[in-house]
Amino acid sequence: MSEKKKVTTQGITDWLRQFEGRVINIRDIMHGLNISPTQEGTFRVLLSRLAKQKEVIKPSGERDGNYQVLKRVKPVRWMDADETSYFDLSFPRSHTDESSFCLENLISISPGDLIIIAGVSNTGKSALALNFLAENMDKYPCVLMGNEYTSMGNAPSPKFKRRLLNMNWANWLNENGESKFELWPIRDNFEDYVQKDKINLIDWVNLDDEFWKIGHITEEIKDAVGGGVAIVVLQKSRSKEQAVGGDFSERMADAYLTVDPYGNWESRLTIGRVKAPKCHATGRSWAFKIVDGGANLHEIREVERCWKCHGKGYALHGECPECAGKGYRTKSQVDLPK
Repeated sequence: MSEKKKVTTQGITDWLRQFEGRVINIRDIMHGLNISPTQEGTFRVLLSRLAKQKEVIKPSGERDGNYQVLKRVKPVRWMDADETSYFDLSFPRSHTDESSFCLENLISISPGDLIIIAGVSNTGKSALALNFLAENMDKYPCVLMGNEYTSMGNAPSPKFKRRLLNMNWANWLNENGESKFELWPIRDNFEDYVQKDKINLIDWVNLDDEFWKIGHITEEIKDAVGGGVAIVVLQKSRSKEQAVGGDFSERMADAYLTVDPYGNWESRLTIGRVKAPKCHATGRSWAFKIVDGGANLHEIREVERCWKCHGKGYALHGECPECAGKGYRTKSQVDLPK
């Protein structure tokens, strides 16, 4: 737009459309439109009207002069969806003793779904993520992004390769000797690298502060995955039921799994929020071991909250004798109170 060209609402709108979904500063808008000092008053009035209408832009809330350019949307024909379409996702299981979480009998997964694995450090989050990868790489194109699978110089990690080789039940290479999955050296801004219509495994999203941003991050990941599935690993505190970010970490999840310590040497997987359960699923838990250098799952069995200590792990005079301080007991061994 030249200095002589009249500033109009339509002209501003047309220029802003190229930045849909982004935040832009008023000074950048003025520079992009070549607004002259004599036009600035009119421009600010028109921009203010657009912001009040909230059809093209709105104040971003970050600071004065920043605007969120809104994405254009149109009505969706919901009746065109294929209600019979499910994503045939294979869930992790043990290949050392054939024990299983049986999650495939409890949870329905559809194209575009987001699975969150929220776990305490060193309880098997990565083992679960890699088992998801191994179980599905022969059926779907898979992408793995993570903080610990490559060096800071993007060289492949020997530790990561050893872990894969310890999963000797999985054949990681195709007939040409190439990897069946893609390993990307991404450590942040994962949402910008999600590959549409594939299984995208992200291990793990690290937020130093502003944990509320995880809601926006997972929303963008889910939006980008298309007809694929996103499996995202998050860190969780021992004292919290949810990952960092609290409710924000859970809002976009179609299946929310948490991993906590179970005694001194085992872990406990619990099903949280599930949007499409096949039967009662939320709240069910399984204890399991991690063997072979963090590679394989072992002795998976369902556990229930101890009736005596109600999951606390301690009784009136110390450690609960019924569950040995774990708060849970193997389901088949739970004794109902007399």
